[in-house]
Amino acid sequence: MDAYHLARSFTSVLRLAFYKSHETDKVLIRVGLEYGVGGRILAWALDFPGCFAYGQADAEVMLNFARNLLAYEAWINLHADQAWFNLINLDFRIVEVFKPENGSCMARSSKPVAFFEDDRRALRQDEVQHALAVYSWQREELLAGLEFLPEAAYARAEQRTGKTIPAMVSQMAQDCYDILAALKLPLPPFPTKNEAFAQLDFTTELVRGTLPAWAGVEAICEVSGELWSPRKAIRHLLWRQREGIEQIKALVG
Repeated sequence: MDAYHLARSFTSVLRLAFYKSHETDKVLIRVGLEYGVGGRILAWALDFPGCFAYGQADAEVMLNFARNLLAYEAWINLHADQAWFNLINLDFRIVEVFKPENGSCMARSSKPVAFFEDDRRALRQDEVQHALAVYSWQREELLAGLEFLPEAAYARAEQRTGKTIPAMVSQMAQDCYDILAALKLPLPPFPTKNEAFAQLDFTTELVRGTLPAWAGVEAICEVSGELWSPRKAIRHLLWRQREGIEQIKALVG
């Protein structure tokens, strides 16, 4: 082989090695798409519970998702003692898609109902610990935001929705309780007559007492035709609490 061809071969090998190196360094972001959630598409970050995005079309929802994922990383870094992950050189992959059948009870739901194949995976201990941390930080954010709200903000929220902020907090607590109950756990009854923040405290203690036992558990339950697992329950707990926080922010801002 002459020098010219040897040089070209060597350059090709270098390029291949460089390409494979960069492929290996990529961070895989697995996304589950759920269609028909209140007329929109909901993109779930399957490995980052608490991160999600909405959009009217596939391109829009993925753009929103990419932005929300970076915001999620910044939010985690603000709270955690050390970084949980480093989101650079990302490889976004839509690995699962859920479209409810027309006419089914799921198709008529305004809430997300998808059960992904990924939801069958048992949770690792570190995933449970991270979920508990995110849940607690979300709750702290909610309470800190409500602590100094002026009366005018409470009134404005009620004018816009017909609901008081305590009623929204109560609904959030009830929904989180229902998510736990979907796994058919032996739970004490929800304190419907208590004030909203006592209900939130009640649900928070249930979450903190229940989630640690989910590590390694492979359980699937069905409620009114909808499948549930510990992994899906965590996904929904962190979604529901974040949804409530953002709803209140939008109303009082």
